[in-house]
Amino acid sequence: MEVIVIGGGAAGMSAASKIKRENPDYNVTVFEKSNFVSYAECGMPYYLAGYFDDFTRLLHYPITEFTDKRKIRVFINTKIDRIDAVNKRVFSGTVAYSYDKLVIATGASPKIPDVLKDTYFLRSMNEAINIKKKLENSHDVTLIGAGVLGTELFSLLSERYNVRLISKHEFILPYLDEDIGNVLKEIVLANNKNIEFNSVPVEVTKNNNKFTVKTEYGTHDADIVISSTGIIPDVSLAEEAGLKTVNGLISTDDYLHTSDYDIFAGGDTAAVKNIITGERQHFPLAQIANKMGRTIGVNINRDTRKFPGALGTTIINVFGWQVGYTGINERTAAKYNINAEKILVHGKSRSAYLNGSDVYIKIIINKNTEKIIGAQIIDKDNGAWRLNTLAAAITSGISVSDMFYADLGYEPEYGPVWDPIIIASSLGIDKLDAK
Repeated sequence: MEVIVIGGGAAGMSAASKIKRENPDYNVTVFEKSNFVSYAECGMPYYLAGYFDDFTRLLHYPITEFTDKRKIRVFINTKIDRIDAVNKRVFSGTVAYSYDKLVIATGASPKIPDVLKDTYFLRSMNEAINIKKKLENSHDVTLIGAGVLGTELFSLLSERYNVRLISKHEFILPYLDEDIGNVLKEIVLANNKNIEFNSVPVEVTKNNNKFTVKTEYGTHDADIVISSTGIIPDVSLAEEAGLKTVNGLISTDDYLHTSDYDIFAGGDTAAVKNIITGERQHFPLAQIANKMGRTIGVNINRDTRKFPGALGTTIINVFGWQVGYTGINERTAAKYNINAEKILVHGKSRSAYLNGSDVYIKIIINKNTEKIIGAQIIDKDNGAWRLNTLAAAITSGISVSDMFYADLGYEPEYGPVWDPIIIASSLGIDKLDAK
């Protein structure tokens, strides 16, 4: 069996490794257009902020782990230009490679508005290395975009540089609902007030390796401008091969087959079912890509494992606070006409006598089913486990009553006996009982 994987990121290398592990006699070949495979994109902001200086620490494995130990053929700096699905071939230039099964894991590319075309974008290892070199001789840094990447960069780079953030939204991390979003906004402004809200660049010019950024609020200079204005799934190969797409993503079934049964897709280029809404949408997250790759590896010659979908659980470091969300927010609930109830709790992270820090937890409940369908959190102390607890609860489809009665472990140093999760669940039950 000849298996070709296009893309050496999380989904591609996870798929290739699982296929080879389950079927040692299969010939598995990976084509990666850059000179790196299997690296940690989520670690790049820490690399840029100087937490470590050796970029190779971002590599999950050296390439020899795949080529020598796992017996996977890996071609780096090799771009696949065309897929001939009828004759089961892929082309790099004029060179053709035949396959029995194909995996498309081409990822996504930065969304680059014309006004920002001369700025830096952080999406690949090479881009991270280039930005790191530029930062070595920089003092003033301007960031465009206050989404997940822009917000975390603003937090981490503020430790070493004079950083300005330009956000087109009213607050930071726009997926958050307004109430908890405003809490985060106050926290961020307490650490760095150099933010323009409701603002976009109207002109960015570069002269002698310096940048001038003009917005409707004024003009300022910067040594480097890093843009985090979204990404675009790389679906052109799939579209040109005649594969179906949905919402700008490669359409897949529950087993991650595309519209061509012998071609699979995973990672940032593939549509993923939202567990709450059922919509096929974009979840560009490493843990989801890895699990999709693993699922493809199982299903490459037998459909035995369904990919259930995702919640888009996200957590980042914002000035020492663990900030994140899972499931849907209020706006999404309204969009799908879900009869939703919200609960926002301000509690403490530990028992009172151990001087815990503030915790803000918001849960969203479907009034009709009484299930928790979304959660958002700002927590300086154990926020990640609280968010992941709620993500597991939402995935399992448990009710807010089940969450209240869940037998969570209690230890004063890790949470009060009435943990904010339990308080939020209790208040949710009260609201449902009062309806």
